[in-house]
Amino acid sequence: MDALVARLRALDVRLEASGDVLRYDAPRHVLVPDLLAELKRHKPELLACLSGVVEQAPVSTQQEAMLSAVERSPRPQVYSVGARLRFTGRLDVAALRRAVSEVVARHVGLRSRFVRDRDGQWVQQALAIDSVPLAVEDLRGHGAAVVEQVCREAADTAFDLGRSSVPMCRLLRVDEDSWVLMFVTHHISTDGWAQLVVFRELAELYRAATTGTEPCLTLPGLQATDYARWQRDRDCPKQWLDFWSEHLRGADLLAVVPTDHPRSVRRTGAGNTVRLAVPRRIRTSVEEFARSRGVTAFAVLAAALGRWLAELSGAEDVLIPVSYANRGRRELETLVTCARIPLGLLVRTPARVSFTVLVDQVHADFLAAMDNPIPVDRVLPEPRDDLVGFAFQNLPGPEVAFPGLSTRIDDVASTATRSDMTFGLVPSVDPEFGYQAWLEHSTDLWDPATGNSLLQSYLDSLP
Repeated sequence: MDALVARLRALDVRLEASGDVLRYDAPRHVLVPDLLAELKRHKPELLACLSGVVEQAPVSTQQEAMLSAVERSPRPQVYSVGARLRFTGRLDVAALRRAVSEVVARHVGLRSRFVRDRDGQWVQQALAIDSVPLAVEDLRGHGAAVVEQVCREAADTAFDLGRSSVPMCRLLRVDEDSWVLMFVTHHISTDGWAQLVVFRELAELYRAATTGTEPCLTLPGLQATDYARWQRDRDCPKQWLDFWSEHLRGADLLAVVPTDHPRSVRRTGAGNTVRLAVPRRIRTSVEEFARSRGVTAFAVLAAALGRWLAELSGAEDVLIPVSYANRGRRELETLVTCARIPLGLLVRTPARVSFTVLVDQVHADFLAAMDNPIPVDRVLPEPRDDLVGFAFQNLPGPEVAFPGLSTRIDDVASTATRSDMTFGLVPSVDPEFGYQAWLEHSTDLWDPATGNSLLQSYLDSLP
C-alpha cells in the first residue's frame, strides 16, 4: 500500500474520500486502464488511509448483531444512547472540552467507523481524532421546556456508523452556574457498564485539566478491536449449546402481554419510555427478602417479573431476555464497547410454586445461564419479537463526581424502541431513594397510558 501511495504521489494523482466513494484527479493520460484497475482493487485500503484509519479489525458478535439490527430498524436513532449530565457550579469549559477529547482518544470504541470489506464482511476501523467539537449553546432565559426539547432532539439523532461513532456532544448553559452536557453515544460503542467507565474517566480527566496534574488513570485493559479479535479466536463451547438445548426442552414459551393494538407485520419502530420512582420501603423489602434467602436482589426482582408475566398471560413458563454485562474477566472491566448480551432466564411454572421457591430457582438458573453465556436469540429454534426483556443495572463502584460541581446524570430516551417491551430497574446510589424504574415499549402495540399502568402493576407485585 505504501508503494502504491508513493507511486500515485509521483504521478500527481490526487485522491479524496467522500464516504464510500473514492474520487481522484490526475493529469491527462496518467489514469491508464492498469492504474484504474489497481485503484479499484485497493479502494477499501485507500479509503481507509484517506479517512484517518489507524487500525482495522473484525467486528465482535455484539457489534455484528447491532449492525444488522440498525440496518433493519425503521428508526435507527433508537440505538443512540443519550445521557444528560447536569452540572451546578463554576464549570471550567476549556477543561471539560479537553476531557471530552481525551476520553474519546483513550477508547477505540468511541472513535471507530464500520464498513464492509471487499468480501462483504463487516469490519471496524479505528480513527485518529484530534479533538471533539464542544461549543457552548447559551440557553439562559429560554426556560426548562426549551432545554428539554434540545436534549430530546440530541438523543433522537441517528449516527452514520459508516463515518464515525464519535459521541455527539452539546454543552448547554441554562443559567449562570447551571449547565447541561448532552453526551450521546451509539449503543455499538457503549453499554451501561462502558458508559459508567466513560463518565468516571471523564470526571478524572476534568479534574486533571482543572488542576494541571496528570490523571490517575491506567491504560484500558482491552480496546474494542482487541476484544473482537479475542472473541473471534474462540469457538462457542459445545457444552454451552448442550446446556441450552436441555434447559429449554419442553418449556412453554408462549407468554405474551395483551396489547392495545394488533400485531402487524410491519412496525414503525415508534416507542415510549415510562419512568417511575420506587420508594425506599420497597427496595428495603426486596433486599431483606434477598438476604433471607442468600440471593441477590436481582433474583427477587426477576422472579417477581416472571410471576407477574405468567399471571398476565396465563403461560406455564416464562422466558425473559436479561441484559447481562458479560464482563467476567478483569481486563474487560475497563473495556468501552457493547459487551452485554441478552441472556435467557427461564422462569418455570411460576404460578405453581411459592414465591420463596421461585426466587431460589431463578437464582440457581441464572447462575447456570451465566456459566453458559450465549445470547438468547441464538438458542431459540426461531426468532421471537414478543419476549419481555429485563435489565437490572446494578453497576459497581462509586458515583461519578466532578470536582467543584454538583453532578446529576440521567438518561434521555429517544422516541423509538428496540423491542416490544423491556422493564428496567436502577438502584439509586443513595438507598434512601429506592429504585428508578422504567419501561420501554412499542407504541405500535401499547398506548403510553397502558405502559404506565403495566409498569405500576409490576412494581405493585414486588414483595
